Amino acid sequence: MDAPSSDAAGQVPLQPDAQPANVQLAPSPGVGDDASLIDAPVGTTAAKAKTNRKKKHGKLAFAGRAFVRGAVVKDKADPDAVAQGTLNSARVKVEYRWHALRAELEAELASRFKLKNAFIELRLTDRGPTVDVRAGQMKMPFSGIQLTSIWGLPMADRGLLDNVLVKRLQVAGRAVGAMVIAEWPSAWSAKLQVGVFQGTDDAGTPLAATASDRFGQDGVARISVQPMHGLELGVAGSARVGELQVVPLAVSRGYAGEVDANLDVAAGPGVLRVWAEGIVGTSWLVSRFDPTRTRVTFAEGRGIAAYRLGGAAHGKRYGELYGVFGALDPDTAIRHDLISEATGGVTYGAWNAWRIQLELERWHVASAAPIGIVELGVGPATSTTVLVQLGARL
Repeated sequence: MDAPSSDAAGQVPLQPDAQPANVQLAPSPGVGDDASLIDAPVGTTAAKAKTNRKKKHGKLAFAGRAFVRGAVVKDKADPDAVAQGTLNSARVKVEYRWHALRAELEAELASRFKLKNAFIELRLTDRGPTVDVRAGQMKMPFSGIQLTSIWGLPMADRGLLDNVLVKRLQVAGRAVGAMVIAEWPSAWSAKLQVGVFQGTDDAGTPLAATASDRFGQDGVARISVQPMHGLELGVAGSARVGELQVVPLAVSRGYAGEVDANLDVAAGPGVLRVWAEGIVGTSWLVSRFDPTRTRVTFAEGRGIAAYRLGGAAHGKRYGELYGVFGALDPDTAIRHDLISEATGGVTYGAWNAWRIQLELERWHVASAAPIGIVELGVGPATSTTVLVQLGARL
């Protein structure tokens, strides 16, 4: 659904290369059917006129997916492990296309209703580079891993670092805004995305900034190329303007930049898939040991590697081993504040139809990490999780 988003661990948007069933819109039967033949060219059959009406009214497509999970979580601060059974995600998507117009609506239904995507896109030109303009709620073009659908990624959920980047640092994820997308159909398949998005505070509420602060807007730009088959390279930058009031201090938002790479190539009898990224930026989430500072520099790095046997065609059985490792330093000027994650697992399923996963996650939050760096208002927590997750899509 959303591109090749847990927004909370385990939730993500659907993959844009999903193949949902297409439903053609047609007028209600009755008078409209006969009347449509009146203005049809001489010799037009009823069947042909009906097809023309379908094209005139556009096309609807539906998609959906669900993840059901059983997990045992052991928090370092709690002597007892907690067993959980959850509907981790249940998402639906509707897409409408008519000529140069495209509209998408996507919502998360698990736990509580949450709108994920809601945008309108218009193709301005399809000669030379294709140029589209998109407005509404969508993913900001930042972080190659975040832009990849969770269904396209091998692990069960996006993990700890993704949650920090999206919910606490707001340098990736979804926001309301407008974006221009240009693609060049060249050998390198270059793609440029430039957008302006409404800034939010750490609770996800739009910033109440003044006009002189440009209403707390974030400018984001990303360019990606494919220099060879199966390899994509990306560079992105984010300028985050406006001010955020953090009692008792008002701090200016800053910047972030990232580089990423995605590799998907045949290797022996199977397929090797790799994602890697590095991000550097500024943050207002400062250490509780030095609350007088209003802005710090953070650094993040993540890598994902998977090896798959089978799959490639819809419904074809496959198995995949995968591993994930990442670390984020909330403040490069102090020590003992590192946040890290290490995940390993195995997947079995039918390609692009369903999958079952067994996974082990280890999340570590050092003692000097800022309060709320992982979750709003919650102190640092280190945990180990073993989970089994079943996912299905249509």
